[in-house]
Amino acid sequence: MQRFIRHALIVAGAAALSGCGALHSARMWFPSASGMDQITATLYVEPTMSAEQRRDLQHQIELGRAQAEAFYGSIITAPYFVTCVTTQCSVRFGSYGEPATAFGDMAIRLTLNGRLTQLVAHEWSHAELYRRAGGWRHIGQIPRWFDEGVAVVVANEALHSPANWQEIARRSLPTPPLTELVSRRDWAAAARQYVETRRDDPSNLRVVYSTAGHEVRAFVACTGSAGVGAVLDAVQAGESFGAAYARVGRECAH
Repeated sequence: MQRFIRHALIVAGAAALSGCGALHSARMWFPSASGMDQITATLYVEPTMSAEQRRDLQHQIELGRAQAEAFYGSIITAPYFVTCVTTQCSVRFGSYGEPATAFGDMAIRLTLNGRLTQLVAHEWSHAELYRRAGGWRHIGQIPRWFDEGVAVVVANEALHSPANWQEIARRSLPTPPLTELVSRRDWAAAARQYVETRRDDPSNLRVVYSTAGHEVRAFVACTGSAGVGAVLDAVQAGESFGAAYARVGRECAH
């Protein structure tokens, strides 16, 4: 019953954010009933996925999990994965073109591509942060830039790397202030404003994700990954995010 309630709350949140798209996302909670093959207790795949693709997928999930564990020190979540091969499948399960999405700490949707390890690490970070912040009761207090910035650091993708940030600075590209990256709605608006949605363009330097990653990377350089855990523990205990983030940052600087 508790798991069902958590599912319902996450789906309700998706409905508030994406309207009728939440009807597609709801299929995430019943992947077998929606035509997916279950190959392990936590992995559902599109039936057209080949045996070789299935083996490689499982390997990439383990590598991504290891990346998340190396950052957080331990893994306290066990999301199941729903993985598509085709665009049609991804759309059926709630995709709007993004290659991966975490649904709270319960599930992660993936679409096969060439950087699965990083995608798994990124989305698993979202699941861990969601749980460690206190789940649906407190996740709304975490600004989107922090959640995404931590995931960028965990995944360590070249797309959002320090070198990418240096290139953004070299070109003097405009970047969003953190105050415009607080809510999911803010994040979506910034993605449109800064053309983050042009994912297949190799010249797109993804300034929104890179801005979040740059901020959190500087924070972690001072506090270590334990600083992220300290902030999340404080939020779960009732301290405001702003106060916790400033306090942990000050403590490491002295």
